[in-house]
Amino acid sequence: MNPLDGIEVAVTRRQPPEGPGPAWLPEERIALPEAIAAYTIRAAYLDFTDKESGSIEAGKSADLIVLDRNLFEIPASQIHEAKVLLTLLEGREVYRGSGLEFSDPVKPKK
Repeated sequence: MNPLDGIEVAVTRRQPPEGPGPAWLPEERIALPEAIAAYTIRAAYLDFTDKESGSIEAGKSADLIVLDRNLFEIPASQIHEAKVLLTLLEGREVYRGSGLEFSDPVKPKK
């Protein structure tokens, strides 16, 4: 199950390979922020883990991904094409895709 596919379907009410066009049950479409929340903070709430995860806040587990594009700046019919470049679990890198490069981090002064 790819959450990006699910987010796209929630926003467009079309299967990802179909591209732009008329929505199936258009009255059931939701906005992108709502779809992202459904896969993050609302999913954590349903799992009773929203105090520890589901959003980026101080004190919560740093479980997050970095995508190769901003979902708010592309057509909704292209959301499924986004690629995960980095996955952090509890703040630790567990996956790094090709094409992601960081410059050397700034070292704190002693």
